[in-house]
This record gives sequence, C-alpha cells and structure tokens, in this order.
Amino acid sequence: MSTRFSDLIQELKSRHVIRAVIAYCVVAWMLLQVADVTFDRLPIPDYSMTVLIVLVIAGLPITAVLAWAYDITLRGIVRHEETHGEVSKLAFLPFAALLVSVTAIVGFGLYYLSLKYWEPELQSIAVLPFTNMSESEDTEYFSDGLTEELRNLIVRLGEFRVVSLSSTYRLKDTTLDYKTIARRLDVDVILHGSVRRATDRARIAAKLIDGDDGTEVLSERYDVTLADVFSTQENIARKVASALDVVVSTSQESRLARLGTRNVEAYDLYLRGIDYLRKSGDTATLSKAEYYIRQAIAIDPQFASAYAAMCESHLAHYELHRDSDRFVKAEQACHRALTRDSESSDVHVALGRLYYSGGQYEESVREFDRALAANTRSAEAHIGLGKTLLELNRVPEAEASLQRAIELDPSDWVGFKEMGNFLLANGRYLEAAEYYSNFATRTEDSSTAYNNLGVAYYFAGEFAEAAEAWDQSLGIRPTRSAYSNTGTMYFYLGDYATAVDRFARAASYAPRDHRLWGNLADAYYYTDGMRHVAEVIYREAIEFAEERARVNPSDMETIAILCHFYARIGEDDLARERCETALASAPDDMYVQYYSALAFAHLGDTARALGRIERAIELDYQPELLELDPGLVSLREEAKFKELLSRNDP
Repeated sequence: MSTRFSDLIQELKSRHVIRAVIAYCVVAWMLLQVADVTFDRLPIPDYSMTVLIVLVIAGLPITAVLAWAYDITLRGIVRHEETHGEVSKLAFLPFAALLVSVTAIVGFGLYYLSLKYWEPELQSIAVLPFTNMSESEDTEYFSDGLTEELRNLIVRLGEFRVVSLSSTYRLKDTTLDYKTIARRLDVDVILHGSVRRATDRARIAAKLIDGDDGTEVLSERYDVTLADVFSTQENIARKVASALDVVVSTSQESRLARLGTRNVEAYDLYLRGIDYLRKSGDTATLSKAEYYIRQAIAIDPQFASAYAAMCESHLAHYELHRDSDRFVKAEQACHRALTRDSESSDVHVALGRLYYSGGQYEESVREFDRALAANTRSAEAHIGLGKTLLELNRVPEAEASLQRAIELDPSDWVGFKEMGNFLLANGRYLEAAEYYSNFATRTEDSSTAYNNLGVAYYFAGEFAEAAEAWDQSLGIRPTRSAYSNTGTMYFYLGDYATAVDRFARAASYAPRDHRLWGNLADAYYYTDGMRHVAEVIYREAIEFAEERARVNPSDMETIAILCHFYARIGEDDLARERCETALASAPDDMYVQYYSALAFAHLGDTARALGRIERAIELDYQPELLELDPGLVSLREEAKFKELLSRNDP
C-alpha cells in the first residue's frame, strides 16, 4: 500500500497535478473575493454567488484531470504520454479515488464554513415609532402605520436584524436618549422621525442615529402629498441602506415596491384597521379593526395585506369566543390574501396560524416554512413553526425554532413568552419561570407575564411564589387567565364559593370557552346545594367543547374534558366513548390522562382511574394537586393511590 501511495505521489509530481491544483485554488479564491465585492452592485440574480461557488467546486476535479492527462510544452498542449512515454495505468485508479474524496471534502467544507463562519453578522436596527406632530390626535394611527410600513420595508431588504414593533412601541414617547435606547434594544442604529399630516399632505422627517455615540448618520425631510407616501417610504428605506453601505439589488428593489396597494384611501383605511388590530384584546377593538379593513378591501379588492389582516382579525375573534363561523371566515380571508400575493411572508404566517388553530399541523408547518423561505429572519414564522412542531411531538426541532426566534430579536417579549410555554408543556417548570421573568421585563403587558409566571411556579409546587405572581397580575390588570388561575388555587384549597366567583369573572371575558365553563361547573358541583346549577353549566360547557372539537378534531384534551363533563351529567356511555377516543389518540398527554382519571373515578371504575393517575404522574402531573383534588376523593383510601403519591415524597 505504501509503495502504491509513493508511486501515486511521484506520478502527481511528474504530471504537475499538485502545482495545477494549488494554482487553481489561488485563482478561484481571488475570483470569489472579487465576486463578493461586485455582485451586489450588478443587476444579476441573488443566487449568482451560489452558482459561482458550485462552478468553482466543479472545476477542481476537471482541472486535476486535465493536469493529469496533458502537459503544456513549447509545442503546445500535448498528452502526457507523448512527452514521458508509456506510464503505469495502475496509478490512475488511486488518483481517481483521491480526486473524488478531495472534491467531496472541499465541497462539504465550503458548505459548512459558509453556514458557520462566512455568513456576515447583520447590522441591527430599531425603527422607533414616528412622533405624531399633527394637530389632531386622530391621526396617530397614520404615524404608527408609517412606522410599521417602514420597518416592513427594511425587513424586506434582508440585510438587517430589525427589532420587533412590540419592543419599540414600549419606548413610544420615551425620554431616554438614543444611546440608552440602542443599548437596551441591543442595536447598532436607530431610525426615528416625525409625521405632520394635514388633509391630503404630509411632512415626514426621518433621521438615522448611530447607537454607539448618538450622532446622526442620516437626516431627511419630505413634504409630499399622500399619494407620494409610498415612494417616500421606499426612498427612506433606500437611504438607510445606502447610509449603512448596503447595496440594494434588483430583487430587493422588487421587494421594496411590493407594498400591496397604491390606492391612498385604501392604504389609509388599512392603517386605521391595523392600529386597532395591534391593540386587540376585546371584541369592541377587534370589531373596529374589522370595520376599517373591510372598507380598505372594498376600495382595493387586490390588497393582499388587507386580506391577511382580515384573516388575523377573524382568527382573533375565534380564539376569543370559539365561534366556528369566525374560523371559516378567517380561512376564506387567508386564501384570498394568498391568491393576491403568494410570495408574502406575512400571508404565509397568517395561514400558518390559521392551520395551527384548526389542528392542521402538517399544513401549518408547510406555511411557516414558506414564510421563512420568503423571509429567513422572520421571528414570527420561527415562533409559529416552533409551536406547531411541538404539537407534532418534534420537541428538539420546536425548541431550536423558538430559540432561533429569540436570537433573531432578543428584545422581543413574544419569543420569551412562547419559549416559556414550550418549557411549561414539557415539564421544565423552573426553566419556564426564568423565561416568563424575561417576558415580564420586556413587555408592557406584564399582567399576562406575571400570570404565566404564577402558572410555572404553581406546577413546580412553589405555591407561595405562584400566589404572589398572580396577585401582581391582578393588581396590574384583571384578565380571564389570572381570574381562572386564582380560582383554581381556591378550588384546591376547598374554598368553593370564592372559586365560583373567580371562575365566573374569568368566563365573563370569554363566554364560549368550554374550559372556563367547566371549571365553574366543577366549583358549583362541590358547593352545598348547587349541583343542579352545576349540571346546567356542564351542559353549556359541553356545547362549547363539542363546537371546539368540530373545528379541531385533533384536540384530544378537549375530547378528554368532554369525557369528564359527560360523566358528571350522567351520560356514562358518552363519557366512556370520549375517554377511549382521547386515550387511544393521545396516550402521552398528561391532561388526557388526568381528565380520564376524573371521569373513571366518578363512574366508579377505580382500577382504570388509578391506572390513568399513574400514567399522569409519569407524565409529570403534580401529585400534590391529585391529593387535593375533590374529584378523586373516592380513591384516597385506596392503597394504590397512597402508594402512587408516596413515590414522589422526598
């Protein structure tokens, strides 16, 4: 073997292959360096650099083979055998094997390095809300809408890490200096400005601030008609890119121009609708958003972004009230948006959320992947993808996607909230508490953050910390979730009257939420003399749960909850049927096991109830809660029940 290798080296030297390959690599490297500098400035496709790299790699074996076969002499290019006589053909076989191996290694190495090291670190930018200088406060939506559209245009360039609007809107009207803001948001530069609107004209001032020293990098002022607002936005985005030495390619130019509409009136109404949609949280606000978005669509039926916003509005209504008609309308609006702009990342994100809500998880993954193909730096798409992958039990991929969203925008509270939800679902309660704490420090909606923090502590068995967090949440702003959680706490403590009050308050925020109605029915069930009231409420809860199951047939937790509800009203056969369905479809769902145990305990099937409890504990259900649960009182004297709880004693 060593002799063959020695012969091969001598043959390579004789044929000048090594010298030719080294020369080729040097020239190829210089070519790639020149291309890296010049390609962005030429009107050529974005994938041109990729094509050139592939050609360079493919040229390596071709060069080596030609160097092996031919010599360059004073007589010209001749076959090697003509100048050196007959040579051993055996050396060519190891040469071919070596050539294939080297080419594969070089190709893989270049690919790996391009992923790990050659991707340049993107400059980061925050677009602060433009100040409304108009005489009327009613035009605030216009300055906010301008801010959002400018941010979206800069995102479309694909050359910057752009801080989320949820983070920058927290700093609206702030008195902090630009250096402090840049440090807090972890950005290189800040785009800020003002808008003064009067009837059909607008004066727009924009300035780009260096985050390190607070100096102005760029300052522009525009006095335009509303019809010129579109081109003004594009112009500001180009000026920002130019000031930061980013060359806008041909494909980026086309993305800048794709605003969705050029109708000023439709655009203005759309901005009004988006302003309300951004503030969503109650029916009245969502209805106002829908009103303006519908008018925008009426004026410009081809306005894809307006249809995507309408989809989001209907979906928010559905999530709030569980009205299946709203889900159907959301689906229609999303598909209309898709037929008008199939390349929009926002449209695919809206579709992904729609499919996620409907339990169509494979379709949801497909849409989020398409959103990321259109915009690889979309934190929203990564968050949606992570949540959906979790539903498909692709846990490592889900965690990686959510972590990527946080990396893309560490100032955005949404990523921390969803990562906390992910960790909570996987039984990593104290880790979830850390992310919820980060969520609380990054959002104005700290009521929700402290509520979630309370949930994490609650499941970790840290009840004092949970109660403190929930008290903070209710002190900031009462919400259905905080009322529901404190109701659960009182329920387990045996204070059913207070639990009824808290669950009733929670249900008033979401009158078609089957879980809240079921909780209320449970509290009434254990209140002296109120079981007849409990039965009425259970039947209401069943109606809402069955509606939810029709929209999302894969929601096995809802099916298991129905099993519990039917057992409580004496529909034993329906209860057993629902339990069997849920257990067969989701055997590893902790809550499916728990609600099935409740139902079997009520039905007097002690053995099956204990089996489900054992499985729930294996899946990290808290034994402390099982010991306090009044629905399991019939099992407390069972030796198996005591043994299951004692397994987890310290």
